[in-house]
Amino acid sequence: LEDYALYRAIHEQRGAAWWEWPKGLRDRDGRSLGQARRRLAAELDYIRFEQFVFFRQWTALRAHANERGVKLFGDMPIFIAYDSADIWANPDQFLLNDDHEPEFVAGVPPDYFSETGQRWGNPHYNWEVMRQENYAWWLERINDQL
Repeated sequence: LEDYALYRAIHEQRGAAWWEWPKGLRDRDGRSLGQARRRLAAELDYIRFEQFVFFRQWTALRAHANERGVKLFGDMPIFIAYDSADIWANPDQFLLNDDHEPEFVAGVPPDYFSETGQRWGNPHYNWEVMRQENYAWWLERINDQL
């Protein structure tokens, strides 16, 4: 929640992708993040409240559905948007170069539907780092949906 709220508040304030933010914010320097938290305190409180209300409503809806034999499961996207709280807060989990640009992005080769293929722009995961961390990023993501 805290990474998401801060990412969203800064993103809305600056109107730019995270890699275009000042270096201290882009690279998550503790001092720069602390200053942003103080400067954007009201916005952060509002975003946290939005998330609280959403999760309370989501939990109630799921419980209501479950009582009637209907199972609901949250969205689990496979690819993560480059301009996202996930990548900004966890850049080591993705294949980014020293300039924070993706080394590889997802897409598909040319086929019947697209002569040129499709370049989706989602950075690839750094599976080696994830393996070393026992896939903690994925496990947390999945547990949030259960």
